[in-house]
Amino acid sequence: MRVMEGMVMKTSKADFRLIFVALPTTSASILATLLFGLSLGQWGSNLIWGSYFELGWCLSAFWSGGLFHDRFSMAVGVAWGWIAMIPLYAASGWLWEQLSERGRAWAIRMLLLSALPMAPGQRLMDWEAAGIHLPDYTLHLARSN
Repeated sequence: MRVMEGMVMKTSKADFRLIFVALPTTSASILATLLFGLSLGQWGSNLIWGSYFELGWCLSAFWSGGLFHDRFSMAVGVAWGWIAMIPLYAASGWLWEQLSERGRAWAIRMLLLSALPMAPGQRLMDWEAAGIHLPDYTLHLARSN
């Protein structure tokens, strides 16, 4: 239950944990792709969470020699996205225990800020060509063609 007292919004532990898992998960590429898909007609990614959630795909592609080289590396890439939610869930519980209501409100604000740095796919591909590599699955898909 959310109740506003002054400038601090009280949330339940379950809501706090849901926010800390759902926001990064959806902002990884879904929100960016919707934003840039509707405005520019291309995919997009969140620079922070896209890299976090897609690191497994990047490591899998590097290890196997290609993104779709074998079923095992593909399974590792898919599993990583689900496994990557576990540390977020655990960290949210730890934060809940360590922070005051005001601290929790600030943690949510910082999390919301982390959802803002997004880039369209063409920009990510331009950065890749310039030698700036982000471990982003959609970037790997675009480069595999």
